[in-house]
Amino acid sequence: MERQAERRRETEPVMFSRLLEERYKWQQSEVDRVAALPRVVKYDSEPWVQNAQAHVKYWTTTLLPKRLEKAPIYTFSLLQQLVAPGNKSGKHRHYFEAIFYILEGEGYEIHDNVKYPWEAGDVMCVPTYCIHQHFCTNKDSWARFLFSTPTTFDFAGIGKTEQIELHPQYRYPEDAKLIRNAKGDVIGYETKDGTKFVPGADGDFQKTMDSKKGVVSPDKPRNVYDEYLKEMADQNRWREGIPHVVKGKDCPWEETRMGKIKYLISPYRPSPLLVYDCFIQELPPGGKSGVHRHISEEAHQILSGKGYDIQDGKRYDWDTNDVVFIPVNTVHQHLNADPKKPATFVAFQSRLYKYFGHGGFEHIEDAPK
Repeated sequence: MERQAERRRETEPVMFSRLLEERYKWQQSEVDRVAALPRVVKYDSEPWVQNAQAHVKYWTTTLLPKRLEKAPIYTFSLLQQLVAPGNKSGKHRHYFEAIFYILEGEGYEIHDNVKYPWEAGDVMCVPTYCIHQHFCTNKDSWARFLFSTPTTFDFAGIGKTEQIELHPQYRYPEDAKLIRNAKGDVIGYETKDGTKFVPGADGDFQKTMDSKKGVVSPDKPRNVYDEYLKEMADQNRWREGIPHVVKGKDCPWEETRMGKIKYLISPYRPSPLLVYDCFIQELPPGGKSGVHRHISEEAHQILSGKGYDIQDGKRYDWDTNDVVFIPVNTVHQHLNADPKKPATFVAFQSRLYKYFGHGGFEHIEDAPK
């Protein structure tokens, strides 16, 4: 017995982890933070600023390293962009896809050396890892877009953007030191803190992507590994073969339980986009939509009219050009306050939640007929 007692291990000291309590505390603080963010952002409240692509209004973005969280949205940024008359945006490329709704103007895209014309009412789609640039063909008026990129790619380790060319109106920082090539042409600049910014594609990474495009697969996969080979080959064909502009005039209006809706991008029609839905909704004079709820986040820009949303029992007023945000799992309804004119808005909705196992709608009340 004594020998057994000697072999018996001493009780290890209990070490306490407070991670669970800390997470509960963070969750509550996050609920309070999101609740304090605006559901409606007034159009004139945000200034136009320049970035490497064009002139933009930042409605919200959670792109790292700087977080400009002005609205209760986690999975996508929302901006507005201007391209000058007869001019073009910067040229760039990134892993993540992007969606553009053409608010005003006409022009075309160059995506991987392919031209795609667009006009107001169209949706311009940028599939993953595509070199793209926007061109405004009207020499008397600006092109204006509502656009969005998913913000989750930073956390997935593939948030990289290659700035290949600055837009023609780009103004270098006043305290920047210009960098010139052997011919004397300006090719970039150095900031006061010593950071060098020289636009250009990553040649080594281009070789990697070119290699991926060369992947071939057997017509009939023989095993699971072959299925993965086929998946990459199928994605390559999809990127190259699908149209990058969805023509708004070709999409039909539908009378739904939620109201009159025109679906531009959805998983039920082919498009180059995988993480966005996009639709236009019209509210009749003095009318209202149905009532529903979905886990996925949503954002609208009001195209015409004035009215208000009811979100989880609270009223949020909006007017033409304002932006409306709908956080996750929110019961909501849209109401037109004008008894004589219809109201319309364009909406972006995150489709990521579908892949998380939280897709679809919970319908609560039909729109009046």
